[in-house]
Amino acid sequence: MSSVKGISTIKYVKQGDTVTCGLRSTFPLKQFISNGNGAVSPSFATNKPCIYPVVRSSLSASRISPETVGYKWYYNTVEIQFDGSGNSLALGSIAAGTFHSEWKSVDGFGCPTLTICKELASANNIDSDSIEFSGVVNTGFATVVSASIEVAIEQTEGDAYVAYIAINNGGVIDDDVASLTAKAHLLVGGVEKTSGVKYAWYKMQVSAGADGWVSTGNTGQSITIGASAINNKELYRCVITSGDKSAEAVIEVADETDVLIIYPNPTDGAGNTVPEELGSAQQSITYVPKVYKRGTSEEVSGYTFNYLVTNSSGDEIASKDGGSSFVVTLAHAIQANGDLTLIITAE
Repeated sequence: MSSVKGISTIKYVKQGDTVTCGLRSTFPLKQFISNGNGAVSPSFATNKPCIYPVVRSSLSASRISPETVGYKWYYNTVEIQFDGSGNSLALGSIAAGTFHSEWKSVDGFGCPTLTICKELASANNIDSDSIEFSGVVNTGFATVVSASIEVAIEQTEGDAYVAYIAINNGGVIDDDVASLTAKAHLLVGGVEKTSGVKYAWYKMQVSAGADGWVSTGNTGQSITIGASAINNKELYRCVITSGDKSAEAVIEVADETDVLIIYPNPTDGAGNTVPEELGSAQQSITYVPKVYKRGTSEEVSGYTFNYLVTNSSGDEIASKDGGSSFVVTLAHAIQANGDLTLIITAE
């Protein structure tokens, strides 16, 4: 039987949720600069890569939107400043208008975006750059999330061959998206090439004595990936050939629909759900945890629960091994001099 862990934050508190944040781009964040004539390809000014955060809730196995205000973007760790129209101000050697910040829909989901409107590679910039996002999400309480993504810059001779894979829903199957469609693209000298192109798709196999890429048998530009093809996380690769040259791209996909989670289930001791707040009006919370398959109401029985309460520094305040319930009290919060964290494990 799999072990499961849940964490709840109790404020002197609201029900917690673990969130993850990653950055995606609508176009490959890679530029080549020719050693011969300094030409840059592919062109960001033409293709305008749009970078956006994908924030996910571990409780609901679905995407959630950051707050519409207060988010920030950084270029090489320096915060990007914008004018009233969302266009970036000059940043060192980076010209004004290189970036554009806007809240819009990407892949059918509203989120903050950063579009690159001008070239980043130049004779003065031949090293890779980074873009970072920071924002706030609310899943019962405010949580700061952040993520970064690399913009690769390389020097090259002649036309560069660049392969990339576009995929829906950030490459994740969740409660809202049952399958993924991955589509491979080939850029030659910054221009997409579709005629005379061959595609070969592979999946990474990891098993005793048989690790490596295994052909999926797919030779089309696009493939559909269902939940049955994903065991938690998988890697797919497409090798694209044009004439005697080839390029390849790799993408990670994940299935978040069949993962066990712990619902802390805060109650008043009589079975009624209560907010996770301790004070004079509510001096105790009785937790009666349950294990569910994430995104469903199906409870999984047979688990033994263990409990640990800590203060904000991670020091133990109280603990209990075994038992179907655990009581957190105002006295615990007073001892911690503030917020508490309740960690529940199920084995």
